[in-house]
Amino acid sequence: MSSEFRMEDLLDRLLLIETLNSTLIHFILSSQVAGSVDPDRVDSLTQGLMRTRKWIEETLSHEGIPASTANILGLVVKRLSQLESLLPKLSQKAKEAEQRSAAQEILSLLDESARRPAATGEGAQPTGASGIVPLVEAEPEEETEPYRKVEIEDDEWGLISQTSQLIRQYSKRCHVLLPTFWFEALRELHKYQSPSPFIADAIQIPAEFLTRIIRGLLTEAPGARLLQDLMSSRPQENTLSTTEMERIERAVAKYFAGLEDLLKGEELHVQEKISEAQTAFDGFGWGGPELEKRLIKRINQRCEEALQSAESDTDPHRQVIYAEVTKLLCKLQHAILAEPRLREILAQMKP
Repeated sequence: MSSEFRMEDLLDRLLLIETLNSTLIHFILSSQVAGSVDPDRVDSLTQGLMRTRKWIEETLSHEGIPASTANILGLVVKRLSQLESLLPKLSQKAKEAEQRSAAQEILSLLDESARRPAATGEGAQPTGASGIVPLVEAEPEEETEPYRKVEIEDDEWGLISQTSQLIRQYSKRCHVLLPTFWFEALRELHKYQSPSPFIADAIQIPAEFLTRIIRGLLTEAPGARLLQDLMSSRPQENTLSTTEMERIERAVAKYFAGLEDLLKGEELHVQEKISEAQTAFDGFGWGGPELEKRLIKRINQRCEEALQSAESDTDPHRQVIYAEVTKLLCKLQHAILAEPRLREILAQMKP
């Protein structure tokens, strides 16, 4: 039996549509400015759009809804369904673009080595400015990788072992899937190496942000209570799925790609990096009205702290790192909203 139509419910749903509309507009404009599309952000928008469409469809099932209102809402549902079918295609193209970018970078390095000056004429030898043939041919310089990923993480500061112990300790009374998501991001950070003198800060600074997020979830209000309450309604989960891990791996890979100039020792464009971080922060993912916002607000606060550090730090190298940390945290938040299981947990927490 359908419930009675209430204007207050309609108003809530129209406000939700307006929020979604402004979010989509910001996504389009910021993607144009950045020149790329974040697939995790697309997927998180898709999840929010699906929920919004279902809410509007529920409204259409109410008794007593005026015909004109029903017609308009029917058009809204149709448009949302069209967007819902397009966004996954956009997400797939964005993921393919990210993969092509990595492949193109490798091919460009190979192409550079293939374009080394060749000898002219059969048996010709390289000569100096004076035309003297050198007795020993100089070895071509090999370009050093600015960074690389290894299989086993290096727990240089003990953050991984300390955080792992903390999660195990609290797993007896708290649901730990959300803390585990951030913990796997912490581990992934420690799998990167570089000969650059800035690699320590590039790993330690974001790692400290991640450990603060995990500790806050497990030991501080409201996270600790919410995760304890969740244990009574949901079985314990402490392992990420393949797609959840893939999102973490892409986010961390993008973080280090953003630090490539820094790790290469090339010229830094600090203000450009801060501007990118501000754009990412402006597009921070809050999710729909069905999600528990207090935990999301804590993540937003960590993003804001990273952005403020990027703006206020006196060391340009650290400014760039803080800016990329802001982008990393925002991307990981979008990854959470993009995954149905993690989103479901946030929805279950809401009173």
